[in-house]
Amino acid sequence: MDIDTAAATAPERHPVRFTASGSEYFRIWIVNLLLTVVTLGIYLPWAKVRKLKYFYANTWVGGDALDFHGEPARMLRGTLIAGVFLIAYLVAGAFSGWAELLAAVAFVGLWPALFHASLRFRLANTSWRGLRFHFAGDRAGAYGAMLPPLMLAILPLALAGLTVDPGSRKPSPLASGLIGFGMLAFAASFPFFLWKLRRYQHDHFTLGGLQTRLTARAGSVYGVFLRMLGLGILAFVGMALVFGLFASLGLIGRKAGASVAILTLLGLFAIGGVLLFNILPQSYLQVRLQNLFWSATGNPVLRFDSQMKLGPYIGLQLRNFLLIFLTLGLYWPFAVVHTRRARLEAVTLETRGSLDALTRTGGQENPAAVGDMAADLFGMDIGL
Repeated sequence: MDIDTAAATAPERHPVRFTASGSEYFRIWIVNLLLTVVTLGIYLPWAKVRKLKYFYANTWVGGDALDFHGEPARMLRGTLIAGVFLIAYLVAGAFSGWAELLAAVAFVGLWPALFHASLRFRLANTSWRGLRFHFAGDRAGAYGAMLPPLMLAILPLALAGLTVDPGSRKPSPLASGLIGFGMLAFAASFPFFLWKLRRYQHDHFTLGGLQTRLTARAGSVYGVFLRMLGLGILAFVGMALVFGLFASLGLIGRKAGASVAILTLLGLFAIGGVLLFNILPQSYLQVRLQNLFWSATGNPVLRFDSQMKLGPYIGLQLRNFLLIFLTLGLYWPFAVVHTRRARLEAVTLETRGSLDALTRTGGQENPAAVGDMAADLFGMDIGL
């Protein structure tokens, strides 16, 4: 498909549909959970493939579903590597600060390469209308996107471990300063690092000869986080005012029957606290960042448009939280399905020209490199 011709063509809109059901996924989830526990985690790649195949087969774009072709036996290698990293870092801290530092350096040095391999593996094993996707980013780009935030997040903690008094194991002033500096620096730079990581990902999604680009800027991501911070401050102030109002009305005090009022008030504030400090900020970030990143992803031939609504999504997450709590976790797979449906069905694919023309072009230009993924990816999938 000629790009100049496509750019002059009126776009066709193809909404995403998600047809999975909570009851079907519950059966998959419970079997996966039991077998993963029984096999001490060895079954995890097979569980992951079952989940991905079910979700992909129920994700429809333009009348055709996605498919996943990964092999669990090959994915086991990546899972074991990720597990070794985690165990090594946790165990090293129990021996000495130097061992923890070396484990942190190894983690920082190798994780971007695993991340890059995982992206290539996942995309190369995903298909739509008979075409395999491809991730065109290189390993150097992964290091450029991930190495600075990993160093800023992990190395100050590891260095602080070197300054802890071996006798008391209490952090020294230097250790506390390093930890505090690391936390503040990471928090201040997190929106930039997130933008850089998403740019690395969204700049290299490829279908056939069509590669996407991310046009969103880092300032837009900072705007989302600053607005979330402002909402959090307002919510906290509002909650404090309501609490003060109840206290001034005498609902909290040593009076007859006050215990019922106190318990009721504490229950309401517990729910309100979960809403204000967990569900509200998390939902706000998920909605605003999805809309920002995916609506800014595309090329002259195809692009995405995400229009997820914040109010309904917050209501969905609050309902999910309450039902998961009331069912002691058994509602979890239903919550996963409902959340995925809300996020996927907010997205629309826009194409300049028909899907048949798009896939014909992709079939002609589908890179031969997809076939050599097996040679250089080692079956990596680290759960991304």
